[in-house]
Amino acid sequence: MSTWPKLSEVRALLRMQPEPTEDQILSTAVAAAVDYGVRRLGGSFVLQPDGVTLVWVYNYPTDTTTLPDLAHEACLLHAARLYRRRDSLDGTIAWGDGIMRVGGGDPDVERAYNALGPWSFA
Repeated sequence: MSTWPKLSEVRALLRMQPEPTEDQILSTAVAAAVDYGVRRLGGSFVLQPDGVTLVWVYNYPTDTTTLPDLAHEACLLHAARLYRRRDSLDGTIAWGDGIMRVGGGDPDVERAYNALGPWSFA
């Protein structure tokens, strides 16, 4: 079991050195990836002691220490992808003589969350 990734872990994955300006941008990407992971892994309603009020409680809130390792890895990859995505604001990357479209999501991240997340039927 683990916690949600920290800035230093994502920085290490990206092979970056600490740098204040980049760390601000990277921190935003980490926060967004953690927020996505918290929501993606779902939660449930918990009846409060008053016997009337239901409160939504996430399965893995941002301060969890029981996060599955697969979710930690998915969030780490997602944060790195969000950080690198700033190099292709319009969804394309150009090199050499060509332009390539960048996909909207990372299939590895989605497969990991699908393996862990709540089942939903439509």
